[in-house]
Parts: sequence; structure tokens; C-alpha cells
Amino acid sequence: MADNSQQKPAQQFQRKTILIKKHLQYRYMALIFASVLLAFIIVGLDILWTVSKVVNEHPMMQPLLEEMTGMMPLFGIKIVMYMVMVLIVSAVVSHRMAGPIFKFEKSCATVAEGDLTHRVFLRKGDQLTELQDQFNNMTGAVNEVVKEYEKFRAEAAAAGMADKAAALSKRVAEIMPRFKA
Repeated sequence: MADNSQQKPAQQFQRKTILIKKHLQYRYMALIFASVLLAFIIVGLDILWTVSKVVNEHPMMQPLLEEMTGMMPLFGIKIVMYMVMVLIVSAVVSHRMAGPIFKFEKSCATVAEGDLTHRVFLRKGDQLTELQDQFNNMTGAVNEVVKEYEKFRAEAAAAGMADKAAALSKRVAEIMPRFKA
């Protein structure tokens, strides 16, 4: 199985679109965004509760509470900036998952149409590289089985079973219209 179709292309494919599978990516981004927002709310409430407890026990710290209250708009702006950064990072992270998933969907369709020489090559840094290796091994093994089938079919046709060999070829063409071994 060391044919040229298994070698990586010299130039890596670069996706130009960040949102490849929008529905999937939006779900990942929303999950990450909501998790970070929930963490901000929990930490913020914990700080507020702790400071108010300290101020209630030590009234002389009241100016500290007033100073912190005056800084709330600045804290709000910082939180919005952090959340924008989280949104950008989540888009990049989801892209690293959605790109390979999109590529696998297209590759499965190509193989299902009959191109058993097709292989998947992901970009450096993409997720699912183990799946890439297993997919390529699987299609290589199926390709070898099909080559054996072709050899058997040719031998059967030569041995006088041309009708059965032709029927088998027709059935394979129905299953995989663009069959290519």
C-alpha cells in the first residue's frame, strides 16, 4: 500500500473561512462562552459577598466598598473585553474541530461514490489526526480487497463465467457509480 495516493500533498490546504460548519461551531462557541461567563458571574458574586461580609464586620472599610463600587463600570468594560477575547478564541478552537469534520464528510462522500484511492490529509494543528490515520488505513484496506475482487472477476471471466462476472460488475456500478480502484 505504498502508492503515490497515500503521500501527503506538498502544499498544505489553507481554509479561508473561519466558520466552516456554522451550526456545530456556534454550539461549541456558545458552550465555551457560557462557561466563561458563568465563571465570571460566580467569581464576581463570591468577591461581592466576601467584601460585603468584611465591610459588615469592619465598618471602617466602608470607603473601600465605595471605591470598588465606583470602579464597576471599568470592571464591566474589562469583562466585555475578556468575553470578546473568549469569543475569538472559541471561534479558532471550533474551527480546528469543524474543519476536519467537514473534510471527513466530503471524503466519506467521495469514497462512497467509489474513489477508494482517496485519502484525507489534515492541516498541521488540526484535531482528529488519529481519525485521519485510521480512515486512510481503512480505505487502503478496502482498496486492497477491491483489487482482489477485480482480480477474481477477471479470472472468473476468463474461466467461462463471464455472465456472473458481468452481473457482479453491474451490481458494483449500482452501489458505487464512480467506482475506481
